[in-house]
Amino acid sequence: MSIQIQILVIEDVVQIRENLAELLTLNGYEVRTAEDGEKGIIEAKQWQPDLILCDIMMANLDGYQVLETIRTSPDMAHIPFIFLTAKSNMEDLREGMGLGADDYLTKPFLISDLLNAIESRLKRSQQQRVGLVPSTTHLRTIRGRDEKGYMLLKTEECLYFFTQKRGYFVWHPLGIFQLDMSLDTLTTKLDNKQFFRVNRHVILHRKSVRKYAYWDKGKYCLFIDIGGEPQEVTLAKARFRSFKEWLAG
Repeated sequence: MSIQIQILVIEDVVQIRENLAELLTLNGYEVRTAEDGEKGIIEAKQWQPDLILCDIMMANLDGYQVLETIRTSPDMAHIPFIFLTAKSNMEDLREGMGLGADDYLTKPFLISDLLNAIESRLKRSQQQRVGLVPSTTHLRTIRGRDEKGYMLLKTEECLYFFTQKRGYFVWHPLGIFQLDMSLDTLTTKLDNKQFFRVNRHVILHRKSVRKYAYWDKGKYCLFIDIGGEPQEVTLAKARFRSFKEWLAG
């Protein structure tokens, strides 16, 4: 007897939730459902599904917050995650913004599109488990906010984390976003092959560094490129050796 693939559906609209559960069950999947993000996270922790389908606009916790929790949990970070979003909500997403999920489907969607997306993500997940596709438990997305609200940012696109007036911020091609996560926490979660903690106030992405030069006060000056705008960051001499090793790695 073959083991059924387990799918968790997190959706606050009863009819959609029940229809998805019935459809997926008829196609051979084992399905559990949750009516909001908070209950969805509890179910995901307890059940450890093979894939999660999640609405974006929900009470208690929205889809972005659910994804952030999943991706920052060592036990759940590997689970394929597909967003379900209403077409009207897509107008609020800025051009080029990745949702940080493995995929997303716009409501209403075709049954064939849903099943194809699930099959594709499950296949990729299987390849990761056998080592055919690189897998990582590092933080892949981070939630930032600006005057327009919250956005989920891909960490690979974040070039410069910094502190300012006791707040934590990130420079991203879409703009500057404030973070709910400290630089100390980020340092433990980011891929240290790509990010370097310069000092108490700055974390740099490798691709932002352009050159460095010795400064006459026992420090080095790093020249970085943030969206075409050159900036300078000072680095203590004692820290410079680690920086060079990281840059060469």
